[in-house]
Amino acid sequence: MRFSDYFELNKSQVELDFVDIPLTTDLPLYVDPYALSLEDAEWFVACNNLVIDFFELVVNCIRENEENRARRLLQNLREPNDTHLGLSSGRPRGSGIGGMQSEQIFERLRQSEAVRTGMLTDLADAELVIPGIGRDKISDITTNIIRGPLLEYSKTQCVLNGVPVQRVPGGMCWDPSRGNWRSVYAELPVYGGNRIVLVPKAAVRHDLIIDHQEYYQHFVLNYLQSEHLDAGSSLVHTLKNGRRVVYKKDLKEKHPLDKEFLYEFTREHPEVLEQYKGSLPPVPATISDRDIEMVQPDPREVDVKAILDRLQDIPAGNEAASTYHNTILGALTAIFSPSLVYPRKEQEINEGRKRIDIAFTNRDKTGFFYFLTTVHGIQCPYIFFECKNYGRDVANPEVDQLAGRFSDTRGRFGFLVCRDISDRDTLARRCRDLVRDKHEFILVLTDQDISALLMMKSRQDHTAIDDYLDRRLAELTM
Repeated sequence: MRFSDYFELNKSQVELDFVDIPLTTDLPLYVDPYALSLEDAEWFVACNNLVIDFFELVVNCIRENEENRARRLLQNLREPNDTHLGLSSGRPRGSGIGGMQSEQIFERLRQSEAVRTGMLTDLADAELVIPGIGRDKISDITTNIIRGPLLEYSKTQCVLNGVPVQRVPGGMCWDPSRGNWRSVYAELPVYGGNRIVLVPKAAVRHDLIIDHQEYYQHFVLNYLQSEHLDAGSSLVHTLKNGRRVVYKKDLKEKHPLDKEFLYEFTREHPEVLEQYKGSLPPVPATISDRDIEMVQPDPREVDVKAILDRLQDIPAGNEAASTYHNTILGALTAIFSPSLVYPRKEQEINEGRKRIDIAFTNRDKTGFFYFLTTVHGIQCPYIFFECKNYGRDVANPEVDQLAGRFSDTRGRFGFLVCRDISDRDTLARRCRDLVRDKHEFILVLTDQDISALLMMKSRQDHTAIDDYLDRRLAELTM
């Protein structure tokens, strides 16, 4: 039983911005604080700031011998069972942060020279040099620290997808203004009497980006190979062709993988750590829907073509407006993820039958939405969508309605999504007027456009999607 099954969303993973979690077990996916630090979209920046604030405070307390306060801060972490992510098998239990394990984490931090010397300042780096703190613990700690943004995200996604919520205890949230934890209530979905907290796909990974094994294998041992060659040590072997080599298997016997060794090595050779971190991708590779399905207890086919069948069956008109809006939301998520994330419902009237505005956060770093700003000079931290299930052409009032969402801070780019257009020339002139008069941009997408974009997505042809949108933009600017 997945979240989408229980709440009858009639959507697959590709149509959802969040991980479609199973409700009776956990998925082996992890929240990576380093990945959060690479993002510049508002939600991710807020999460990263919370992680930095909390971890710096804990480390400073230990360094300044305020050990009781450090203990209290760590003890307020709780098992994040409600996200259904991590290593648990069967009924989700979390990997355990509270109680005895929080004391163990405190001791590992307290005894760490990396903490005492100030070398360790980032939670993500703890995976490299703190024994006993691996991806599961780091993910759990991060999840606890960013609980506040996750609670708000969960409520927003439930409102967007029509999922009922209840006001329930939301757990302990980190409050940077007070430097402490506070207990909160939140409006969340509930299953079996337990709250559910949703996590964005863009925030999870199969493994943490920073990996002590990769650091050891490809950077520490490589450095040691060069060092032993230069020194002409007993580990140097001369081959028949005269080439001198140092085998990594010999280095592993002399310097076995151990986080205390990694700390000592890094303290003496900080440039190697810098080289390792400099080799990491500047743009985080977001986990794909297929990657998520691979770790599900019941993997399902990722088929965006199924959205087309549902869309074609929806009649135009007010009676089917909500169904159309919901289907288009799934289609837009499928097409534009991971460039556009965190969809939010901006406004609706008449219980959703008449109008729905959707705003996505723009986190694109390489494609069409990135070049809107960097090449075309269009402000677009958010991308707006206005959906109309009309049996007639959209006209000036609909264009004006969408343009009314624009501002310097919110952005000046959006899409008007409708079933069909019979008089494209008139609508195109109106949209070009906006470009000329206000430097505001509206692209119109019909069922035909949505179908074409979905087919491109089914082939994972992101370049074709960018090119398609580029051509539509050129119609306004050329």
